[in-house]
Amino acid sequence: MNWDPQDDDDRMIVRQDDFVRYCDHLRKCESIAFDTEFVSEDCYRPDLCLIQVATAGGMALIDPKALDSVDLFWEVLTDGDHETVVHAGREELRFCLFATGRLPKRLFDVQIAAGFVGLEYPAAYRTLVHRLAHRDLAKEETRTNWRHRPLTDSQIAYALTDVEHLIPIRETLRKRLGKLGREAWAAQETDEWAQSVRAAELH
Repeated sequence: MNWDPQDDDDRMIVRQDDFVRYCDHLRKCESIAFDTEFVSEDCYRPDLCLIQVATAGGMALIDPKALDSVDLFWEVLTDGDHETVVHAGREELRFCLFATGRLPKRLFDVQIAAGFVGLEYPAAYRTLVHRLAHRDLAKEETRTNWRHRPLTDSQIAYALTDVEHLIPIRETLRKRLGKLGREAWAAQETDEWAQSVRAAELH
């Protein structure tokens, strides 16, 4: 299966066999950036509606509403030696912990890292994209219904932009952290934050 980011047919994963093959692809990636869309207003646990993923090879959308299970994705995140990139990923960690009881491997949260290079904290994703990628994002889908299917072109475009810049931003932040000698600080803060999420979720 070709995961070319220009191939719209490969971006939305709605078949279980395609999902399994995509997870096999992710196992070979050095970095996996991801985000989620969910609804939490009327349920005990947030209702996962969409998983957006970006790697060096492109982007994809995993549709939990169309698949039998997405547990394999969370298992991929907790296995191997890849880096996992998120922005303010508390809910993303909770989904992973609920599915596997484990945290993603080598976590890099761009919001935390931005604070250690002198940017505002906590910085919104839109702010970091503007400051570090020099791009302005379209307005958020604040009133969208992520449970509704089929997703609109606008929803899909918005969802993809949520992860499109995560890996480039991570690269920029890593270089700045290195110049400042603060890589270890950011890594320690991220680990402590992730462990606090784990403690709250599992207890």
